[in-house]
Amino acid sequence: MSDSLEQSRSVGKHFIGGEFVAAESGATFEAVNPATEEILMQVARGDEKDIAYAVAAAKSAFDAGDWSRAAPSFRRKVLFKAADLIEARSAEIIRLQTLEMGGPLGPEFPGPHPVMARSAWNLRFFAEEQEQAGGHAFNRDDTLLTYTMSDAAGVFGLITPWNAPIMLSTWKMAPCLAYGNSAVHKPSEMSPLSISILCEIFAEAGMPQGVYNAVLGYGKEAGIPLVEHKEVIGVSFTGSPGTAKDIAGRAATSLKRTSFELGGKSASIIFADADLKKAVGAAAMSIFMNSGQICVAGSRILVQRSIYDDFLEQFEKVAAAWKPGDPMSRTTRLGPLVSKAQYDRVMGYLDLARTEGRVLFGGGRPSNLEKGYFVEPTAIVDVAQDARVCQEEIFGPVATIIPFDDVDQAIEIANDSTYGLAGYIWTESQTTAHYVSHRLQTGMIWINSGFDRDLRQPFGGMKMSGLGREGGGLSREFFTETRFASFPLVPRGAATAH
Repeated sequence: MSDSLEQSRSVGKHFIGGEFVAAESGATFEAVNPATEEILMQVARGDEKDIAYAVAAAKSAFDAGDWSRAAPSFRRKVLFKAADLIEARSAEIIRLQTLEMGGPLGPEFPGPHPVMARSAWNLRFFAEEQEQAGGHAFNRDDTLLTYTMSDAAGVFGLITPWNAPIMLSTWKMAPCLAYGNSAVHKPSEMSPLSISILCEIFAEAGMPQGVYNAVLGYGKEAGIPLVEHKEVIGVSFTGSPGTAKDIAGRAATSLKRTSFELGGKSASIIFADADLKKAVGAAAMSIFMNSGQICVAGSRILVQRSIYDDFLEQFEKVAAAWKPGDPMSRTTRLGPLVSKAQYDRVMGYLDLARTEGRVLFGGGRPSNLEKGYFVEPTAIVDVAQDARVCQEEIFGPVATIIPFDDVDQAIEIANDSTYGLAGYIWTESQTTAHYVSHRLQTGMIWINSGFDRDLRQPFGGMKMSGLGREGGGLSREFFTETRFASFPLVPRGAATAH
């Protein structure tokens, strides 16, 4: 157990109404270091009472208007300061994330960690968007003038995953808060520590008490009462399709708005004319980064048959550089999976892979690591496209590699999935790139690149990968109420008005 964490006044506690508090029941749960399997600390275990307390604080803050009706320039000032503080405390946040979910610290950076810089960018982007966003005005035949208004909607429930705790949380809370709403945030029980720093940052930045609240705990105990609370107007969720279906059913009874981002089984399509060295490196990054625990992971790699053998040889060499190890070491590239349950799940798929295909390399626990939830970088070949390991999201450092003969077969294999979040196309032909991008059934497509994007673009997926889009004006639509007002005009040429 970490004495420094136990002595912290904030880590592992709820943040409600501007205060760090224990659970009303006094209950706790264990935060476990996935690299050592050691208990880090006891964390407040929220339930219906804690959610009710948090929603009441959020509703009171919203009704008071110090944030919801504040000038956009004030909200911009607060969010920009919070972004600066995220960057200033970057190393501290990254360390907590490594302890709680195993993502490697990575090399030393001259400035803030890139993931923290992106988290800060989320806040700055939406702080500017809400200040610059304007309504629309329409003049109908000089007889009627109508204008639109976008206002804060109320209290939102934000339910976020563990695989990028702060970055994915700020992606939801930035637009929610920027447009003047209040929020009750339920982070994953597998990453309950780093969020405390963000709570401290919002308070220091000058956000009014109660605007942002965080309740720690499990989905069944804290997530369900958050979704069902009558004062929660909408829910934004990132996670599994099964949980999303449950949320949708509960939200439907009161017609709450919902936004779901649900992961995928994305395909990296590599054509014979691609820059193979770049494509191999990017394909490895796409599936091995964060131990494959990323929603847009390119877990299915489709390779044109004429370069298939060459690709396999190069991919195995590149994968050898992704050695599992202590995530607190600056040289480690591949950390552990987040939990024992996730480790058992991935190992189960590796056992299945040996019956459905052939393990080209990896496929087990590193021999030099006795503790921790580590899995070797793995590639599966000689497998049918309808095999379970090709169809189901494994969420580990496991790639399936499938050959294809021509562009239409590549599209057919890529679209043969219940998911549709992302797609990657590697080719030097613009004609091929556009032909494939127009036919891929995915919400996001990267051509000769990966991950980087413009925050004005829509983020979300098709089919079982989600419902709704967030980003730019699309986030504004979800997190605001849009209304109109109209009044009559005196037509030009009419009698003089009195």
